Amino acid sequence: MQATLCEKHLLLVLDNLEQVIAFVPAVEELLLACPSVKVLVTSREVLRLQGERLYLVPPLTLPNLNKLPEYEVLVRNAAVALFEQRAGAVMPTFHVTPANVRTIAEICVRLDGLPLAIELAAARIRLLPAQALFSRLTSRLQVLTDGARTLPARQQTLRNTLQWSHDLLDAQEQQLFRRLSIFVGGCELSAVEALYRGVGDQSTDVLHVIASLLDKSLILQDKQAGDEPRFMMLETMREFGLEALAVSGEMETIRQAHAAYYLELAEEAEPEWEGPKQALWSERLEREHDNVRAAMVWSLERGETGHDWELALRLAGALRRFWQVRGYLSEGRAFLERVLAGSVGIVSTGHVKALIAMGHVAVIQGDYDRVESACKESLALCQKLEDTWDTARTLYPLGWVAWMKGDLVSARTLLEQTLAFFRQVDDKSGIAWSLMHLGITTGRQGDYTESRILFEENLARQRELGNKRGIAFSLCNFAMMLLASQYDVAMVRPLLEESLALFREIGDKWGVASDFMLLGQIAFQQDDVVTARSLAQESVRLCREVGHQWDACQALIILAKVAETQHDQLTAHRLYQESLDLAREVGDKVLIASGLEDLAGVIAAQGEPVRATRLWGVASALRDTIGAPMPPIKHAGYERAVAAVRIHLGEKAFAAAWSQGRMMTPEQALQARDLHTTLHQSSKGAVVASLAKAPPYPAMLTAREVEVLRLVAQGLTDRQIAEQLIISPRTANTHLTSIYNKLGVDTRAAATRFAVDHRLV
Repeated sequence: MQATLCEKHLLLVLDNLEQVIAFVPAVEELLLACPSVKVLVTSREVLRLQGERLYLVPPLTLPNLNKLPEYEVLVRNAAVALFEQRAGAVMPTFHVTPANVRTIAEICVRLDGLPLAIELAAARIRLLPAQALFSRLTSRLQVLTDGARTLPARQQTLRNTLQWSHDLLDAQEQQLFRRLSIFVGGCELSAVEALYRGVGDQSTDVLHVIASLLDKSLILQDKQAGDEPRFMMLETMREFGLEALAVSGEMETIRQAHAAYYLELAEEAEPEWEGPKQALWSERLEREHDNVRAAMVWSLERGETGHDWELALRLAGALRRFWQVRGYLSEGRAFLERVLAGSVGIVSTGHVKALIAMGHVAVIQGDYDRVESACKESLALCQKLEDTWDTARTLYPLGWVAWMKGDLVSARTLLEQTLAFFRQVDDKSGIAWSLMHLGITTGRQGDYTESRILFEENLARQRELGNKRGIAFSLCNFAMMLLASQYDVAMVRPLLEESLALFREIGDKWGVASDFMLLGQIAFQQDDVVTARSLAQESVRLCREVGHQWDACQALIILAKVAETQHDQLTAHRLYQESLDLAREVGDKVLIASGLEDLAGVIAAQGEPVRATRLWGVASALRDTIGAPMPPIKHAGYERAVAAVRIHLGEKAFAAAWSQGRMMTPEQALQARDLHTTLHQSSKGAVVASLAKAPPYPAMLTAREVEVLRLVAQGLTDRQIAEQLIISPRTANTHLTSIYNKLGVDTRAAATRFAVDHRLV
């Protein structure tokens, strides 16, 4: 044969050469003897010949289901077009239409773009409508049968095709192929090697066998995976592999080894969430999320069928930060609930960690009752185990809950206890986080100087640890305090920009939502309502995505204020109400007070001054009760609105409504309606117009400060002023300090002289 061909210029085509792979050396001999002969070979596997050039034939290009193109573009997709062509051959009336195109695209994606699988599926369209066909393709091998009788037997069903490829493998290749099917969404080489170690198989050269399967096109390599090789298996192949794994009797052993590896990975990542490598670990666990989910499912099945719960408990504790950072709170919560329900009575560190994880997840979701029950159980276990470190970790979410509920005194006590315990065990990360929440608590109490000191120490400690997430949250909450206090406002934007960059780096959606909310506040203050609206809307979207209601409350307030500037009072009212409803749902009394104040302002502008005054009264009483004074950022707008209503109603009616409000609960005030508005207005339009204006005062005094100054001029003491205006003595003193600073005086006599000279009394 060589003698015949050596003088010729020709192309020799050899199809499916893998069936006679033993004859491959003869091809190389032919090429060496006949330099003018070229050979085009189709083969399932690489031939490994000198001069061989590989041209991989990938599956058909598939549409992106998350961003489907227009119908006219989608019908020209290769996979969709093949489906339509083959379906039309068995059912001439079938066409891809705008109504069914998405389902057809989903079928092609589920079949991995494999031409044979798409052809076999299309042949079923005469029996099964597209949606019914798609639903049944969860078991592809059962559905994709009955190919053309004239085809080779291996091509008449999808199972036959895969079985034929499988049977060409040697024993080690078959074993690895079926074991690889346990991985969901691919795996790293190290995971496969760990799987073999987990089942006690030290003899197999995993790298060599994987290379062989790669050469045979039964697995794919992810070129975007980075430094560590990552291998993928088409879902169609994986379904066949899982069937083979079940038949082999290895299924449970392999599932256990798989779960053990991903538990080890989650626990290896756990301390890294507090260090400089957290972004790398966040991305790695995200890549392995489907495998982690599979491990979670197996651990639950193991516990619920009478085996131990330890693996599930350890997974629950180790994955807490991953769920928080990547926004999988609902998934984590569901897993935690099942684990904790099944592990009642178990006394172990793993159980404590799972309870602490529940506390953290539930507090972000605003379920304070669940936080307190989980932490109470955790503290009891810590006492039995004499575990100081986990006692501190349990007190921490309790302190967090206390300040979110507005119980600032208890919050401060709990967080100070937490800090003391963390110092006792020298937990540097715990110390840093405790300092941050103490900074938030003291800021809410109006002690901005102490708050700043705590934030600065907290931030320094987080930077020392290299904890990017800790740094980002510290910057965010520090900026929030500075913005609220209106102290050193120039620092706020740089802090938030650094925070946002870090949150984006580690993929923390919750943190990004918080920064967007605060940047929206800044934009609104600078009269950039377009940017304010855009940032607030994105913050609300992210908050809803991750299930975090606290920042959503405040982002909705920004949207309401934007609506007010556009004179859309109805939208503003609805958004303020929605924000207040969320605040009441999460039980944050500081946010409830703030929400009542904001809602009262728009209600006043809509012509209900008495009802608005009651709401302000409720908010005032609530702030006094919880010890959370109004932050300076709200003073100017609040005082303008209150002064306008006070002037319209008159002092007597205003004081009566205010007193009524202070005696009500927020719920009572929200349900009450202003039944006597008409007694205080000649027309609703006149009321709205009068409330829209507030008289200017000298020295940049606010309306509230003028009220205080008048009472000073009448000789009232600080306490008498507080009683007259129905405010706390501390608030009265704050107003007096501001008045003295604006007037440039330091005595009551000098302030009285100013009031007389400017005819304020």
